[in-house]
Amino acid sequence: MITQNIQHEIRLLSRNYWFVSLTAVLLLLCLYAGHNGLQHFESRQADLNQALADQEEKIQNVTSVAVAVNNGEEPSNAYRLSPMNIAMSTGELATMPPSSMSKLAIGQSDLFTHQVKISSRDDQATLSFNELNNPVQLLFGNFDIAFVLAYLVPLIIIAFTYNLRSQELESGRLKLLASNPIKTNIWLLQRFVIRYFSILIILSIALLLTILWVGIPFNFALLTFMLLTFAYVAFWFGLSFLVNIIGASSGKNAVSLLSLWIVLVLILPTVINQAANTIYPMPSRVALLNEIRETKKSLSEKQDQVLDEYLRNHPELIRDEGKNAYGYWQGYFASQELMEEELAPLIEKFDNQLAKQQSWVDSWRFLSPVVLFQDAATQLAGTSSKNHKDFQNDVKDFGLTWRAHFMPYVFQNNMLKLSDLGELPAFSYQPKPGYTAAYINLGVLLLLSGLFAIRGLKLEGKRQLLQVG
Repeated sequence: MITQNIQHEIRLLSRNYWFVSLTAVLLLLCLYAGHNGLQHFESRQADLNQALADQEEKIQNVTSVAVAVNNGEEPSNAYRLSPMNIAMSTGELATMPPSSMSKLAIGQSDLFTHQVKISSRDDQATLSFNELNNPVQLLFGNFDIAFVLAYLVPLIIIAFTYNLRSQELESGRLKLLASNPIKTNIWLLQRFVIRYFSILIILSIALLLTILWVGIPFNFALLTFMLLTFAYVAFWFGLSFLVNIIGASSGKNAVSLLSLWIVLVLILPTVINQAANTIYPMPSRVALLNEIRETKKSLSEKQDQVLDEYLRNHPELIRDEGKNAYGYWQGYFASQELMEEELAPLIEKFDNQLAKQQSWVDSWRFLSPVVLFQDAATQLAGTSSKNHKDFQNDVKDFGLTWRAHFMPYVFQNNMLKLSDLGELPAFSYQPKPGYTAAYINLGVLLLLSGLFAIRGLKLEGKRQLLQVG
């Protein structure tokens, strides 16, 4: 029976001009989405390369001065070896290189920057990582492969599965099949499985062509992405299978499936996000900025007092010999550290609310398959909010390390030497692949698909028994 089913479905699909047309449309959509992802990747990479080149030029300028001083010369730009010049003007560039997988899922990478200039002039507790962008683009998102798979592929699945049972029922063929020694539930499941693999083959070809075109290497992350896509497609086939069995007519099936698509893909993610903002509202950013300004003003007015208090807490930095050329910067560093301590509770409140919002979304993501898919896809691509939060934390931690490295030079009134340049701290970002979350979400999608299939088999089996009886 399965051989006959396969032959029958192949004939139906080959004669269905809408299926052939949408197959071509799907291929074009994937290629266009891949092109958008490639452009975004290349733009990010170009900006990153330019920033790295500018940073390398600054380092070379400082190094050339250090070499001249080391050779006994007295260049006019020897001030470049000042610890404050290197700590603030030269600085260190913290980068989050985009992965090749980001060509498939742009995610949050258009909202957050991939590079931050580390400078002792900045307050590490209040660093801003937001990036200005087109608000219309941010509202609608990016047209990438993840968007095509999450939003458009389910509509194609609905278009070619909504009437697989009702069409047979309306034509009278289903009753004829039920009167024969054939289990209609198994027969219908076979039809869905055949169409599932048909869509899967077409989708795989479209994705593989896109992957080869945009130049994504075949690795474990890409394999996981493909498996996640197969599981997501299986969810929609399982849901359509159950609706086909419960529904009575093709029109009702189409309306039911489209309504479910609207609820699961559009409404539920919005409700989850809005609920997170309502239950865990963010404190006023204006109040935070005002608090920062007031704290800076207050500390600048009593900088000498702050420095005295700071040196009492750090006696190892006290130097009594002569006048320190960096007296102002001593007070600046002291007030900066004190300001961060005073603002820490307010910053922590912001971070806690963000963490609670993310935890809320993670807890309720199982209600929507599109949230499960996008969450896993962006983590595999390194473009999720979690990836950028890890980058932000690494930058803030390194900023404190960078400032602490220069404080002994400032308080001991020392210039840097050629040997000191090789000991400067270097930033390194280590991405954390989200394989665990991806496989959890993948497993949930497969589990739901299986439950839909089992429930549909039972309902159709009972219906056939009643009809035969």
